Amino acid sequence: MEPHPEFAGWQIPREHDLGTVCLRALGVADQDRDYAAVMESAADIRAANPNMTWPDGLTAEENYLDLAWHQREFDCRRSFAWVIEGGDGTYLGCLYVYPSLKGEKAARVRWWWRTGTGADRAAFRADLGGWLAGPDWPRLDYRLQDG
Repeated sequence: MEPHPEFAGWQIPREHDLGTVCLRALGVADQDRDYAAVMESAADIRAANPNMTWPDGLTAEENYLDLAWHQREFDCRRSFAWVIEGGDGTYLGCLYVYPSLKGEKAARVRWWWRTGTGADRAAFRADLGGWLAGPDWPRLDYRLQDG
């Protein structure tokens, strides 16, 4: 699998401190914590994304395959997914960066929060926007989408 053209010459950080949270590349080693967090937060995820059916009916095996795909795409620089963790390692949610496949110099950036985390969402959004505008990233239109 070839890197996305906008990311071919970039090494996106697998770990990054972002304000009060830490980002760590999402992968199969996160299966137990990720599946528990997704299923616990399913109602909130669906409420924030009314046109989406995920994670309805998601099985542990399907989640594992999703994580394997996210891990492979990160390794190949096609798209990027991180676990959002608190300073104590608490699993707070996930962050995704999906570069456009339509030839645009853009990327869709989404995240979801584990139910009950109490994360400072406004600070997260501001910190994330600052990071994406910095030297770790190519110059693209990063379209931040809560939820």
